Amino acid sequence: MFIPAYALQSSILDPNVQVTFDYPSVIRQGDKFVLSAVMKSTADNVSNITLTISSPELYTSSNTFKLAKLAKDSTFGNDFKLNVRNDTPDGEFVVNSQVTYFIKGMFDANPVKNEFTQAFHLNAQSKPIVGLDTQAPDNVFSGEPFSIKGTIKNQGSTAQNIQLKVYSSDINLEGKKSFSLSALDSGNNADFEFVVNTSKDLDIPTHAIIHINGTYFDDLNKSYSIENSINIFARHRGMLEIGDASGLWIGTFFIAPVVGVGTIVSSAIGFFIFLWHYKKNKKIKKNKKIKL
Repeated sequence: MFIPAYALQSSILDPNVQVTFDYPSVIRQGDKFVLSAVMKSTADNVSNITLTISSPELYTSSNTFKLAKLAKDSTFGNDFKLNVRNDTPDGEFVVNSQVTYFIKGMFDANPVKNEFTQAFHLNAQSKPIVGLDTQAPDNVFSGEPFSIKGTIKNQGSTAQNIQLKVYSSDINLEGKKSFSLSALDSGNNADFEFVVNTSKDLDIPTHAIIHINGTYFDDLNKSYSIENSINIFARHRGMLEIGDASGLWIGTFFIAPVVGVGTIVSSAIGFFIFLWHYKKNKKIKKNKKIKL
């Protein structure tokens, strides 16, 4: 199977020629993939360019590309179709790239040969490596829905049949508590969301741990587990409270958007009193001017 998706990039360059490589972020033992190379000339009279790719972990029918001439500021691309050896260990390995070319300077009788090399890394993985990044509000109201959002990241081979569930041993959760994904390719991410609420009859304010557990499979149907957890504080909403319980941290200060109805009423009354005084003072000033 060829993997033409490019996720990572590396460049090699000298004063006259530069080469940019695009390649998958993750490859798997026994697979075929494409390494894309784009060459650019930054000088005049560059000719006989040869690009060679080599690594003991890779094999190919052709690891060399040759170009007779490349005009200044022009580019030319080539795809290397490479095979990953079956005995390549998991993890990163080195790929060496070498560029040779000839360039004729203003005072050169004949073109001069130049050569430069650079190594970059590929990542081989024989199994899926799935991780979770999860976010949720720190504070919630009992009986009211809130979201647990996150991202599934796969840094290994393709993961199949990903199943996630959310639960807590400290409080009861209701709502959407499961998520499934048929497959997640190497190096890709996927977003998930649970919308849940605690029980309405929560007795006392409670600090609770919410667990996100799951399973996934590789291409050989071998199962793997995954888990994460978050902390929340659940309490009853006050009778005169409106707004969101999550609040906002600014530095070391917590600003809660929850506002008491009494505060709103008091603010409104204060505004009308201010407006009444303003109009009254304005009327007094106007009467004084008339008398003068």
